[in-house]
Order: sequence, then structure tokens, then C-alpha cells
Amino acid sequence: MEPTVAKPAKTGRIVFIDVLRAYAILMMLQGHFVDTLLAETYRNPDSTLYYIWSFMRGMTAPIFFTVTGLVFTFLLLRDGRPLRENKRVKKGLKRGLFLLYVGYLLKINFPALFAGYLSSWVWTIDVLHIIGLALIGLIAVCAIRELVGGSLAVWMLVFGAGTFLIDPYFTEPTWDETPRFFANFFTRDYGSNFTIVPWLGFAFFGGAIGYALSRKPKWAFSHWFPFLLLAFGFTLTKGSWQMLYNAYQLTGWENLPVLFNNNYLFWRLGHVFMVMSMFMWGIARIGQVPRLITKIGSETLTIYGAHYVLLYGTWFGLGLSQIFGYRSLSPIPCIIGAALFVFAHIKFIQHIEPLREIWYVQLPAYLRRQQRLALIWLKRDWPKLRAQLIVQWQSRLSEAPNWLLPLVRVMSRRTKD
Repeated sequence: MEPTVAKPAKTGRIVFIDVLRAYAILMMLQGHFVDTLLAETYRNPDSTLYYIWSFMRGMTAPIFFTVTGLVFTFLLLRDGRPLRENKRVKKGLKRGLFLLYVGYLLKINFPALFAGYLSSWVWTIDVLHIIGLALIGLIAVCAIRELVGGSLAVWMLVFGAGTFLIDPYFTEPTWDETPRFFANFFTRDYGSNFTIVPWLGFAFFGGAIGYALSRKPKWAFSHWFPFLLLAFGFTLTKGSWQMLYNAYQLTGWENLPVLFNNNYLFWRLGHVFMVMSMFMWGIARIGQVPRLITKIGSETLTIYGAHYVLLYGTWFGLGLSQIFGYRSLSPIPCIIGAALFVFAHIKFIQHIEPLREIWYVQLPAYLRRQQRLALIWLKRDWPKLRAQLIVQWQSRLSEAPNWLLPLVRVMSRRTKD
């Protein structure tokens, strides 16, 4: 009997992408929880369990950036029209700017802001900023290809590899003389978790895969394409150090020793390709994927925003990191807490429609109804109440002491007017 193969949806949506994003966002939830609350005493790199956790945690951001490039390029090219006529361009630019806005918004502590204080940490760069810039960067690469010509896949690969290779230009120098707002995009010295270089490179590599799948969507459901991706990822993981070293022997370029002495970019890219290939091949043969899993994968922004406020307490100055104490838990409570944290977000997404119904439909309807009742009260009941108050005021004025009479007359005339 042949294995069941999931067919492409009529909408052109490739299911493994949502499953992969669901995996990445759930790994991010537990990763951020443990990293924030596990005490320093238990962070032993020699521990096998800690090493596995650290390795898996390091996969989430590269997966997100790569999948961003894949999905957006796939949808952009599936439209089939030139960029000037392509609606995805305008949507992508708006989405990119929106993610930049949300990235900054999530960092604001509103009680402190109302007290007149805004931390410089607000202007540091995180995952959402990079994803937003990646959408804009992918459109820019597509525009260059449309103007200059050539294969878009090659352009994406060139920009991806180039972004990785120029990383030492941005990590080695100091940025003290650059305005802090702009420096945060290029260096982690002032608190940014991610920077444009090298992290946009993952999105460009994902764009190359998105280009291939936009031309041949059925490749995602084949045997050979996932295994080709797996082989390429394995080659990068095992052989990228040697390739960088050989390139240095040939060219003498000073950037290359920095890269092969800390070969985390191409090494991690190889892991991303390997994980992506396994999801691509496996999901196509599972058949029906549970709706909740794909729903989690399609709600990554909602989950990210909710976890950020709950865990770090940014908006209200109170979150789990303040309640339990930063890096204060032992392993067992931390593991239990991480499991509950992930479970709570899964249940949140499972019931997201009723919550959105309350927030976007019922609450506005209730507020509009209360507004109408307030207007009715102002027109119908307020004049009567006002007349009663005037009568009571005048009766009390007549009983006022003599020294208040001048003030009484003035107030009385103003009340009548």
C-alpha cells in the first residue's frame, strides 16, 4: 500500500509550512520561558540535557526567518504579475512596517511611560523587527532582479551568502559614534537580540526555496526535493567550515577566518534545511494534519505578542519574570512552568475565535449601546435633573449667611443663564 500523500490545497497553501511554524513557535515559548527563569546555577554546558535544550532553542529564530522568506516569496511569485501590478508588494510593505511598529510597541512599559520615562531598551531590535525588514528586503531583491534580469533564485542565494559573509564588517567595529537608534539595527552592543546582518540572510535563503516551490509546488510533495534539501543541509553542517577555510586559502580575505572560527551561520542554516526537509517529506505523507496545529502555525504573531507581555511584563511592568524572579527557578519547577506556559498558549489559540468575537464584535457593540443610552439620558433625563438641582440650589442660597449674599447672587444668575 502506498503512503497517503497530502495534496496541495486549492488555495496553493503548503501545509508543512504551518506545521513547521507551529513547531518553531512552541519551541520559542518553552525556550524563552526556561532562558528567562532557569537559575544560573543550573546552566551547565557540559550537561547533555542542557546542551540539547540550548541547541533546540537556537533553531527557532533561523527557522522563522527562513520560513518568512519562503512563504512571502512563494506568495509574491504565485501572483504572477509584475511588481508594479502585484498586490502582494503593497501588502508586504505594509506588513513589514506593521511588524516594525509592533516590535517597538511590545517593548513599551506604559506605567513608566505615563510617569514620563521611556527606556532606551525600547529601541533595541528583536525578532519582529527583522521579519518586518526581511519582507521589505525580499521585495527589494525581487525589484533588482526585475530591473537587471537573471534568475531570482540565484539573486536570493547571492544576497543570502553575501549577508553572512559580510557579518564581520558589522560585528568587529564599534558603533559609538552612530546614533543609537540606527546602531541597534547593526550591532548587539546596546541590547539588540538580532541585527540586520547576518539574520536577513536566512530570509534570502528561504526566498530561494520559495522561488523553487512557486514554480513547481508539487516538489514539496515529492521524495527527491526534500532529500535534496536534506543533503544540502547536511553538507553545510558538516562541510561549511572546510569550505570557508579553503576559500580563505585561495583568497586571503580577512573576513573568512572570523567566519570559520565561529561558524554558526552556515552551520545553523544547514540544520534549518535538514529540519525543513524532514517536515516537508513527513507532513506530505501523514495525510490529514490536525487543524489546531496549522492554526497555531498561522497565529504566530498573536502568540509572540501574548507571550512577550506575559513573560517579560513589558506593558504593565508585571510579568512572570517579575513574579518569580529573573533566573531564579530550579529545573523541575522550570520544566513544569514551561509546559504549562506552552499549554496555556495552545488553549488560547484553540479558543481564539470566541475571544476575538468578544473583543472585536461584542465589546464594541456593548460600548456603542452604552453610548446611545448615555445620549438618550442627556437629552431626556438630564434637563429634569438639572432643573431639580437648580431649585435645590436656590433654596439653599436663600438660607445662606449674609456675608455670602454677593456670591450667592452671582452664582444664582449664572445658574439661571
